[in-house]
Amino acid sequence: MRKSLIALSVTAAILAGCGSDSKTPETVNTPPQSTDVAYDVAQSMDLSGQLEGSDAEGALSFSLVDPADVKLGTLTITNPSSGTFTYRSDAMEGTEVVRFKVSDGQYESISTLTINITGGDPLYAYQWHLKNNGQNAFAANRGVAGEDINVADAIASGVKGQGVVVAVVDDGVEISHPDLAPNIVPGGSYNLITGTVDPTPFSDGAAHGTAVSGIIAAAGWNGIGGRGVAPEAKVIGFNFLDSDPTGAVSSVQTFENFAKSHGASAYSDYARVFNQSYGYNVPFPHTFDEDENDVYGDIAQNSADGKGSIFVKSAGNGYNYYSWSGYYWLPGDYFDVSGDEKANHGLPFHNANMSTDNANVFNLVVSAVNAKGELSSYSSVGSNVFVTAPGGEYGDDDPAIVTTDRAGCDKGWTVTDDRPATPFAGGQHPLNLTCDYTSEMNGTSSAAPNTSGAVAMIMSANPSLSWRDVRYILASTATEIQPDIAPVEVPVGSGDSAVEYNAIPSWIKNAAGFHFHNFYGFGRVDVSAAVAAAKNYTQDLGSYIITDWQSHENLEKSIPDASVSGASDGIEIADDMVIEAVQIEVSADHLRLPDLAVELISPSGTRSVVMTPYNGMVYQGVMDPSDPTDYVPGFENTPMLSNAFYGESTKGTWTLKVIDVNSGDYSFILYPVQYVDIPNESQGVLKGWSIRFHGHKVASAS
Repeated sequence: MRKSLIALSVTAAILAGCGSDSKTPETVNTPPQSTDVAYDVAQSMDLSGQLEGSDAEGALSFSLVDPADVKLGTLTITNPSSGTFTYRSDAMEGTEVVRFKVSDGQYESISTLTINITGGDPLYAYQWHLKNNGQNAFAANRGVAGEDINVADAIASGVKGQGVVVAVVDDGVEISHPDLAPNIVPGGSYNLITGTVDPTPFSDGAAHGTAVSGIIAAAGWNGIGGRGVAPEAKVIGFNFLDSDPTGAVSSVQTFENFAKSHGASAYSDYARVFNQSYGYNVPFPHTFDEDENDVYGDIAQNSADGKGSIFVKSAGNGYNYYSWSGYYWLPGDYFDVSGDEKANHGLPFHNANMSTDNANVFNLVVSAVNAKGELSSYSSVGSNVFVTAPGGEYGDDDPAIVTTDRAGCDKGWTVTDDRPATPFAGGQHPLNLTCDYTSEMNGTSSAAPNTSGAVAMIMSANPSLSWRDVRYILASTATEIQPDIAPVEVPVGSGDSAVEYNAIPSWIKNAAGFHFHNFYGFGRVDVSAAVAAAKNYTQDLGSYIITDWQSHENLEKSIPDASVSGASDGIEIADDMVIEAVQIEVSADHLRLPDLAVELISPSGTRSVVMTPYNGMVYQGVMDPSDPTDYVPGFENTPMLSNAFYGESTKGTWTLKVIDVNSGDYSFILYPVQYVDIPNESQGVLKGWSIRFHGHKVASAS
């Protein structure tokens, strides 16, 4: 026992002599390890990935060796501690090789991330309307970066229009086109002339509906052509604007065919979006086609199990002039301006409210903007415009829209005969050797399908949305472009007594906080913002209400000649509703209608010019006054629509004002026939007007 104690004492002394109480052992730091990783990603899609690295002691940090290694897209390390990253590229194809390192603060290890980009669309890089980086889209001039409908985030998130059917009501659709065929509903289209399921136009030169369809839903990631706004939406086509070459069908545009193609038949009742890139201009006021209105109202409100459908409608291409009855109708000074001067006092010759189908609430009317983010030179405008979208210019000097054409160099717009006039047409450009695409699609005919594609994306992101929810989302998320745009003013009176009349106001902010402009409605469509809003939508719009017309008749109020005081009348509204649209009907005698401006002012003070002066209602210059069927005394229950009051209250006094801006000469051109003078009428008469509201009741407090 004593010996054991002595041995333990010696051991303890030896250990104490080694200094164990004053010095700790050194910590061993194992170098980190990293591993090469590889991923595949499609053009424009988001890749979420993981860099590989480990360390026995933990506490790693991931970073790029040289950020300049990333050449084809955007790579972001979202968590430096774990190595997660995101990547997106608009390149059609290619391989991104990026060096990354893992570090523990003392040692580091370097490996390679390889990203293979596959399945792109070669013409996507030229589709400025989807992503504008200042490309020229085969035109002489470039656009301005950022002036687009912002689809990138929506597409990258995986929303591509899935589950939504769009009806293209046009001159037909070439359903066999290789870039459209994947998204055509098999057997779902209808030829209104032959009764078959192939709506391909009869004329080889007819390509309008095919181009429209490509803007909406050209197939994505298939290695050919471009891409639609909603590249996985489905399309059905109707040749409502086609003609029968045999003459057996004298007119395709009957009410029966309208109903078949606009949702009131089994041929089209499963579509949720109807694209109408068509319209008409007439030089005299007219009233609604009530049969068509009934179809619009029923399908918009009651289809799709009560969620309703959206009718997208082009505003028109008549800002400068329009055609009707075999002639061009132009303002009298059209050929006299030069330099920066503008004809017609800078005002639209075709105000979109001149076409009564555009004054129908159930048509979502769209104006056009160009690649610079400004109103397209031709676009009709008005208080009935809901949003604007890319339409471009004509594709020679400034970019138009790149989209599908009829397949082959013997059909459509890009044909062999174009050689060598254009860089993209004619079958000689390496991206268009078979002439399947065009770089010259433009007009509000292009703005409408851009919007239809956007609507399909919104509905795809949230299939439970109603037609009114979609409109609310568009109004709430649209981009206010040209925020500092100046008003368009015209002089009223002469000499020192002349005053300026504000015929097209600058952007207004109404009492509900919505911004509005007669050029752009609520602004340019923003697809990604709209899709994000759709995914998180909580707005309750309540039950839809259309009020009865409330009227003041037999007013006989004088409209003084060339006076901004005008003739005014107010209607008191007792009900308190939230406005979604306002319609009026106006009756006023005046034998020179272009002299008149029509305003509507809300109880909150919001002023909307629903009919601009110097408009193209010039038929009075060629009418036969002795023929009662040809005589145009003025407005007669002429309908007009304004979206400027969206979200405001109906309650209070609504004021209509009719103003005569011109006591001087006035002429227009009936081209190519003659100049036509319309004598001045010194004093018109406001005979009466009516107003009705679309909206919902104010939500009660809980």
